[in-house]
Amino acid sequence: ADKRAVEQNLRLSLLRIREKELHFYTENCRSLGTQAALIASFAWFGLIMVILPPQANQMLKTAYLCMSTTAMGLELIAVVNATLCLLLGPGLALRGPDGSMHKAVDEMMEEYRLLLLFF
Repeated sequence: ADKRAVEQNLRLSLLRIREKELHFYTENCRSLGTQAALIASFAWFGLIMVILPPQANQMLKTAYLCMSTTAMGLELIAVVNATLCLLLGPGLALRGPDGSMHKAVDEMMEEYRLLLLFF
């Protein structure tokens, strides 16, 4: 009986730790998603509001447009990735079968690393 109680307490302690990890990744994804949206909007305004002078080097114009478009695209991918993590990670942890908390945290950890890559 004592062995079972110790195992149960250990399992409960592990779940509490994983819950803190889930909260950590959720909050970080939320803040990165917000920042990525802000940077994407800056890139968008850089595309539509900046008037390039006609006498500027064509290569520089092309480089500016390509870099702005790439920045905006990567930031939008980061926003979508962060949103999916925020929606699906905690949902799996709460409503999934036994062991889903561990799977949700592990998957959010991988997606968070990918999110940082796009950011």
